Amino acid sequence: MAQKSLDNDTLRESLEIDKKIQKGIYANLTVAAKETGIPRSTLTNRIERAREKEIIGELTPESHTLPDFPDPDVSTVEIIDHMEKRFNKKLAHEAAKKWFPIKFPTDETIGLAVVGDPHLGTNTHWSLLRSHVDCMKNTPGIVALNIGDNSDNWGWGRLMALYADDDISRQTERKLGKWLLESGIKWCAWLHGNHELFHGEFPTYLEAINCKKIPMVEWRARLKFVFPSGEVKIDAAHDHKGSSIYNPVHGQKRAVLWGQENCDLYVAGHRHSWALSSEELDNGHCVVMGRARGYKWNDPYALRHQFAEQRYGSSLLFVIDIKRTGPMKITGFADLEEGAEFLTWKRSREK
Repeated sequence: MAQKSLDNDTLRESLEIDKKIQKGIYANLTVAAKETGIPRSTLTNRIERAREKEIIGELTPESHTLPDFPDPDVSTVEIIDHMEKRFNKKLAHEAAKKWFPIKFPTDETIGLAVVGDPHLGTNTHWSLLRSHVDCMKNTPGIVALNIGDNSDNWGWGRLMALYADDDISRQTERKLGKWLLESGIKWCAWLHGNHELFHGEFPTYLEAINCKKIPMVEWRARLKFVFPSGEVKIDAAHDHKGSSIYNPVHGQKRAVLWGQENCDLYVAGHRHSWALSSEELDNGHCVVMGRARGYKWNDPYALRHQFAEQRYGSSLLFVIDIKRTGPMKITGFADLEEGAEFLTWKRSREK
């Protein structure tokens, strides 16, 4: 079969591609084919034909020559290579966040304070929050987990109108968030709840000022407390999937029944109510479930819909005794200060 003739413009373009290969602009013929979208075999044939016609003088010169500007960016293949590396880094980052360890040097009893939604602003029960902050930072053995929604952080649209009912600015909200982060509490993790995510600048700000590199995770953190003689697995979410008017820890119980994690403690916040529950499963594993109430009081939405304003459980304290005989190693308290007293008594017996 006779070889199909190629027009001079196509042949000259093929020679230009060949020059770029010789200069190293394209790493090789395969890369050039990918970059130009020409099949490798077709490009090879065109370059060979162009060289032949150039040698025998049949490749007529162009009527004029245009400048050859360098490419403004790296090649597409290099971009894809870079994006692949970034994606693999993201995969590794996400994998590291699942069951990240918090390590303790001894088996001494500790307390995990689950700090309910602070909603730092004009409806915060400030005297209660400040009392609890003092308790958490001054009681030996307490570490804390922030369950999220540190400010109202109302987003754009109709929610922005709610700022008209609040005597607080975004700048003040961020100052209050910084105060809580740097309050002296020994944090082990912070969650970003739905109010953080209303306006994405707020969690970015919190992460930027997080000099102690406290783990900050969107919505849900799965972590484990690692002691010399064992570990405790904790599934902490701003809220777990599922709700029921009959069981305030329905979402946590659902995670126990349908999850594959086999955790020891399931905790959440979000709903501005509190509850504690402990049970032994059929396999003998004991689980503790809790929901922290938070510090938002006189909530117009709650009052309008006739939700009860509970007095306890703004933060929960879970006393963890890894040395305790049997599987029941966690005791929960809805009264943070009462739990701190129990923790102090437990630790005094270990001296």
